[in-house]
Amino acid sequence: MPKKLLLVSALLLGTIVYGRDFNPRKVVLNLATISDTHVNGYQTVPARKFRSALEQERDYAARFGGLDGVVVVGDLVDSPAWDASKYTQIDDWRRLYLDVLDPREVPLAYTVGNHDIWKEWTVNTYKEAKQFPKRLGPDFYTAEVGDPAMAEKYECRHYRIGGYHILSVVPDGRDPVIYPEQSIRWLDENLKAITSAEPDKYVIVITHAMIYHTIYGSYLDDTYPNHTGYWSTRVLTDVLNKYPQAVVFGGHLHFPLNDPRSIWQGNFTAMGTASTRYMAIDNGGYENMAGKTVMRDKDEFSQGLLLQFDKRGNMRVVRMDFYNNTTIGEPWVLRRPSKDGRHLRKYNHKALAAANQAPVLSSVAAKGGKGKMTVSWPAGTDDEFVHNYRITVKKNGYTVTVRKVLADFYRAPQPSQMKKDWKLDLEIAPGDYEVVLEARDSWDAVSNLVSASCTVTE
Repeated sequence: MPKKLLLVSALLLGTIVYGRDFNPRKVVLNLATISDTHVNGYQTVPARKFRSALEQERDYAARFGGLDGVVVVGDLVDSPAWDASKYTQIDDWRRLYLDVLDPREVPLAYTVGNHDIWKEWTVNTYKEAKQFPKRLGPDFYTAEVGDPAMAEKYECRHYRIGGYHILSVVPDGRDPVIYPEQSIRWLDENLKAITSAEPDKYVIVITHAMIYHTIYGSYLDDTYPNHTGYWSTRVLTDVLNKYPQAVVFGGHLHFPLNDPRSIWQGNFTAMGTASTRYMAIDNGGYENMAGKTVMRDKDEFSQGLLLQFDKRGNMRVVRMDFYNNTTIGEPWVLRRPSKDGRHLRKYNHKALAAANQAPVLSSVAAKGGKGKMTVSWPAGTDDEFVHNYRITVKKNGYTVTVRKVLADFYRAPQPSQMKKDWKLDLEIAPGDYEVVLEARDSWDAVSNLVSASCTVTE
């Protein structure tokens, strides 16, 4: 084939393959986007995990031109205090960053989490947060382009990396999570100015608390009646609703990025960032828990994101599994902002839930013993994955107990790598029992029911 025809064919193929979608051959910006590093020393487990996360982000981004910046969505350190010796955690965080990256070449953008200050978010938050620029030094602030007075007084920081804007706002109250009126107004004014000047580009907003009733984890407060809003915030929603170009990253909850609800789109876009340190999960009353919201294997976990933009302004988000040194599922891909709002439809939770298919179970077995029973079953199938199983044990038609088992989706970079068989041992009084099993996915769709019977002896 003549060279001219080969060139035309290649151009046409590029149009067909990429069209208006993200083009991995034209990446113009790579941002490591992580959260909750909780560094508490230079040679501790959190330190090793943080260093490894930076190394993996750097190496993966090298395929697309290299890492351009690091975004940390709060809880850089674990527990600083006014005691000067405790501020060595910030010093250790700085050393770990410098072990892997040069902040003059790969600049930092961060927001202040509740662990980054002494008594979580209070009226003293901004005074305490001054320890970060003091101890990190000017090399870590080369991307900052905002009003120094707002950064100094309210920790409202405006960064620009590779032509993209990053806005950080920090609370001054913890339950509920609230922000000063000046910070809310600053966010509104900056979003308006940026999106008016560049209506077809995304704007990144980072704040440690999630936006209430958006992504996976932002409903957690609903399961704690005594909370008025510790895990998420309601006060930024009205501002964000004005700006379809806004992409908000939240941390605080350490929820796994494997779950499809970790990205949300309504009038704006929201994403979780998980944690490099350890995992937490919804308050679902699951078996084998170390606490209400943490699994026993919580430390076998470390995740984050690589945020990419191509030349046209399309966005791709690669979910990184640092513990397994691989990526999670398929990347999230968003077209650049458009006036008709089409870029906000792909990850709309109502639409995704409506299109979702319920899990399917094949069977369950129950084996009785002396004062105990063993329930076993093959893993259910689903168009994404099974999120949890529920085992209802009945005697004479009445429910004796209900047990919930969280599936291992958070351990499996791909759903195909999840466990194939499950088992649950129960101590129970003698008698004849019926066991009913159901599976639920992330959208709370319920499977078919399968059942089995067994007899427990004295």
